[in-house]
Formats: sequence, C-alpha cells, structure tokens
Amino acid sequence: MKKVMFLLLGLALMLPGTIRAHNDDQRDHDDQRDHDRDRDERGARGDEHHEHNVRTPVRLVGVIPVPGNPVTSADIAWTDPATERYYFADRSNFGVDIIDAEDDVFVGRVTGMAGPNPSGGGTATTNGPGPNGVLVTPNRNLWAGDGNSMVRIADVDPNSASYLSIIGSASTSIPDCDSATAHYCGRADELGYDPRHKLILIANNAPLSVNAPHAPIAPYATFISAVPPYSVLSHISFPNAGGLEQPLWDAEIGRFLLTVPGKIVTGPVGPPVVNQPSVAVINPTTRMVEKAFELNCQTLFGPTNTSVGTTGIALGPFQHLLVSACGFPVILSALTGNVINVIKDIGGGDEVWHNPGDGRFFVTGADQKATPPVQSLGVIDAQTSTLLQAVRDVRGKNAAAFAENNHIFTIVQINAAIVAAPATDDSTCAQFGFRGTGCVAIFEHAEK
Repeated sequence: MKKVMFLLLGLALMLPGTIRAHNDDQRDHDDQRDHDRDRDERGARGDEHHEHNVRTPVRLVGVIPVPGNPVTSADIAWTDPATERYYFADRSNFGVDIIDAEDDVFVGRVTGMAGPNPSGGGTATTNGPGPNGVLVTPNRNLWAGDGNSMVRIADVDPNSASYLSIIGSASTSIPDCDSATAHYCGRADELGYDPRHKLILIANNAPLSVNAPHAPIAPYATFISAVPPYSVLSHISFPNAGGLEQPLWDAEIGRFLLTVPGKIVTGPVGPPVVNQPSVAVINPTTRMVEKAFELNCQTLFGPTNTSVGTTGIALGPFQHLLVSACGFPVILSALTGNVINVIKDIGGGDEVWHNPGDGRFFVTGADQKATPPVQSLGVIDAQTSTLLQAVRDVRGKNAAAFAENNHIFTIVQINAAIVAAPATDDSTCAQFGFRGTGCVAIFEHAEK
C-alpha cells in the first residue's frame, strides 16, 4: 500500500513537471520561431535598407547645437555601435562631446581636459591642446589624447556609476622632450586600438627638444596597455618624419597602420631632400615598423603637387585603404601598398571614415568642381573607389558615420571672427539658424 501511495504521489508530482516542461519547450520553440521570423524580417529590411542606401544619394538634413562655448577648436570624431553614440573632441569646451547617434541630440560631455592651449611654451599649460584623437573600446571606455602629453580614459557607459568621469590617465612624455621643469613633448594626438592584444597606439606629432633652443625632435608613438593601470609599454620613433597622424588597427593582417607625413629637408647647399609621406605597418608584438608604403605626391598628382602631407586613414572591404595624402583621397591596398585609385575632384581633409552600413568612404574637403571650390562632404564608393558625390558642408570637417542608421556627422567649426560677428556666419549651422556657435551637421541618404 505504501509503495502504491508513493508511486501515485510520484506520478502526481511528475505530471505537472512534465506539463511545465512541455509548455516550456513549446514556449522555447515559439520564441525561437518568433526570433527566426524577426531575424528574417530584420534581414529583409536590412537588405532593403542597404539597397536603398546604395541607390540613393546623401543629403544634408539638419544640425545639432552644442551647448557651452562656440565650437572654434575641435578635432577627431568617433561613432561607437555599443553605446550608439557619436563622440568628438571639443577643445573649445575642454572635453569630449557626446551625441545620441540614433536620435541626433546632444546627451553629455566628458570634461577636465586641456582645452585650446598653445604649444611650445615649456609648461604644463603651454604644452599642447586637447582633446585630440578619440575612440571608444568595447568595454565602453573613452580614450582621448590630451594636452601636455597626457592620455585620458573615461567611463562612457550610461549605466555606470562613474559615467562621464575620467577613470585613468597615462603620460606619453619621454626624457628627450620632458623633464621635471620643462615640458616640450606637446600633445598626445591621434590613437588606435588593438583589441587582440588590448593595446593603444598614440602619436606625439610635434615634440621639441627639452634643451634650448628647443628644436624639433623626431615624432614618436607610444604603446599603452588598455588594461588598468594603463601602463606605458614602449615608444617608437620616426626620424625624418614631418609629424605623425592616425594609427589604425587592421584585424585581418594583425597590424597597426600609421600615416606618417613626409618632410622637406633643406641643407646649406644643394637641392632640398624630400622625404615622401608613407603608411607605416607596425607589428604590435615586436612593437616595431615592419615596412612602409611610400606615397609620392608628384608621381600620383603631377609635379605641381608639392605636398608631403598625409593625415586620415580608413579601412574598407577587400583591404582597400583610403588615405588622405598629398591633399586628396588615395585608395591603396593595405596588403601591398599598390595604389588603386587617386581622387582629384575633392580634398582629403583630416579624418576620413569607412561606413560598413552603406559601403561608403567619407571625407571632407574642397569640392574642386565647384567655382570657387567649396568645403564639402565627399562620398566615395568603397568597392569601386570612385567619388559619387560632393555635398556642400561649409566649415564642416572630420566625418564619422553610424552604421546602424547610416547617419553621417561632421563637426562644423567656426572662427573667432564669426563669433564676434554672427551675421557673417556662412557655415552649415547658419542654414538652420545657428549663427556664431558652430554645431554638428547631420547627413543621411535621401528618402525613396
């Protein structure tokens, strides 16, 4: 009788559990079916969205006002898919401004940076401006190159208790340009991130000798661990370079790519020696330059192009690399350095960007087809390496795009004369009623 009772009790307990398990399995099946349907619908919408963006031109749709001081000094920008934010270095307001890249509104600022300080003065407040280069790592840490050879790390996770606070710093100074009393290493400038080894590479583009008369010394880059306490690991020097610009991580080849401006060296006798601009390929393990791709401006653009500059760099599909060199966009292979195309109808600007959302490179520079040439947003097909559009963007610079909605942002920077006389404002901001302030311009693909 006891055995029968235990058996009946066991069945009574098992039956609801079995029903629950079956219901849970059914719910899991339904959830998976709904997930698959949602995924297929998103995929279909995504394919349609991509085709729409391929077939439709880019247009200016509005601007975002920036609170605080007018934007008269700004630098590099960055869009981050994890936080869905657009970040840009706003030296006029001593920090990095944050824009909601979905809703296109200003949402915050990381403050406490150098601001528009001068360079070459030898003190901590005359040792370069900041912020300069910016990026956000997957753990939602903002890295920014700052004045006085400092790198700032800030928490930009909106759910964190330390949101918008600087949580770490590192100094990139070296003895050749910095001592206990004399500070001449200049600003810590643009930077790149290697997620494989958790490394930051950042450039000091214009250091001066610590010794009088404080002549220029070789620019250098610094490796920093992206893991607390953010230790400086090593430096790498670039003799005979005219500066250092943008480091970029190339995951496919596992290397940093760094744009290195050239330099014209004039001696007491004989013709000047021209060191052409290049792209350095840097091994993150040995922390040394393995090779460099030279970009001869006279060969690429003719003997009248006397530039030896190179600035922004962006990686597209098929290891196609867009480099702003010699004042124009140049597309080359990141594997071989072979030039694929040169674009002469628009300037190359400073920062350039590749948007995987619409398969476009973006640059800012003077539209050479306009009379007179006017500052514009250049739209380049990343597959064919050809210029598709030049969209007027007076005083706009340093494009960055958010792949989720394919919004493209530029910093519209004005000058002190416009601040003093807003009626003279000819910038993109003024088209929308913001005079004498500066702003962020928003571009998107036209509606169907």
